Amino acid sequence: MSSSEWLPTEVLIPFLPNDVALNLLARVPRQYHPILSAVSKPIRSAVSSPHFFSLRSLLNVTETVPYLRVRAFRGIHERPYDNWFAVHRNPNPTNNNLLKFAPVPRIPRDSEIRFSACAVVGPKIYVIGGRVIRTIEDPQGRRYGPSSDVWILDCRSHTWERGPSMRSPRALASAAVVDGKIYVVGGTQTALWAEVLDPTVGRWEDIPGPLDGTDPELFNFQLVDGKISICLNSDESNLIEFRLNTTTKTWEVVGNEFSPTSDICVVDGVSYSSFGRNVGKIERFDEKIGEWKELKGVEEGKPEYVFGHRQTLINLDGRLVVLFAEMRLEETIDPKMGKAGLWCAEIDVTENGDGDWWGRVNWSDKVVLLPEVTWDTPGGYEFFYYKEGLSVSL
Repeated sequence: MSSSEWLPTEVLIPFLPNDVALNLLARVPRQYHPILSAVSKPIRSAVSSPHFFSLRSLLNVTETVPYLRVRAFRGIHERPYDNWFAVHRNPNPTNNNLLKFAPVPRIPRDSEIRFSACAVVGPKIYVIGGRVIRTIEDPQGRRYGPSSDVWILDCRSHTWERGPSMRSPRALASAAVVDGKIYVVGGTQTALWAEVLDPTVGRWEDIPGPLDGTDPELFNFQLVDGKISICLNSDESNLIEFRLNTTTKTWEVVGNEFSPTSDICVVDGVSYSSFGRNVGKIERFDEKIGEWKELKGVEEGKPEYVFGHRQTLINLDGRLVVLFAEMRLEETIDPKMGKAGLWCAEIDVTENGDGDWWGRVNWSDKVVLLPEVTWDTPGGYEFFYYKEGLSVSL
């Protein structure tokens, strides 16, 4: 759609035709759209319209904007809601501060929801299922239970809406998008082990589980090259890899040599993972040999109080950026007391000529997303922040 096919009726910029004004506004980077929206009501209406983002696509100025979901499990909120942020490169970095975090409204619920799955289709983020507070305890005395609710964040306007509910309540499920459809696996004790949503139709459909008559444990879930693979514990405690045929909605046995890699981030067509064979490391997929290999050098110079296995990878303007959870012990009598926070770093990736790839880390200041929290770890519990990165084209 060209700007001439859709024009606001009110003047956008004085002394300029609206089609010219739209072409100028569409070229403004996404992080400045809130400033544009504050200029006037006509501009605010224009920059939040789907037609405006279609024009950005036609002009080839679409950006990939990372969105970050962060939750602090201790000491921040009485009820730990998810906190959402749009991530941009800081146009005027100070003290080596690389990133700018723009808060996004929370899901408009009266009670918390945790352990939801997330998926991105077009300009929208789907938050699927999760664990919610029950009004009354179940027969086992539990106050939390899985939910079938779906919430949709329209990243063009940063508004939430209800989506079509799943057929089965789920918490701690896994989700992936293939050919514009959302596939959700696991997270339920019912026979509806997996299901798929076509957003254009707005209805969920069942997908039979790969092991009939059993309640398998989902060991790993990943999406590589547009194919969904899962690894299950069978009744014999053997790990079996299955791949979903999305056309027939059936599972095919691949083998038992599953590579435990998830949380994949793609930068310039190259896949990176922060949770593979080497937990706490960053791995790069080598297409020449078809294997994941450690990105060497990333550990050098990293503060000792940063926990590598709490890291999240995002693609920011074609650069690999990593977010680390930190933990620093305080000078207290109790060795289990400390402070938790988040750090971010940009990684330069180069090849050394011997087939190995190295990452050089540029550190930023601490990322101030939530108030720094003092935590304790009774029984050795060490989970400080949950975070997830999602990329949306806008």
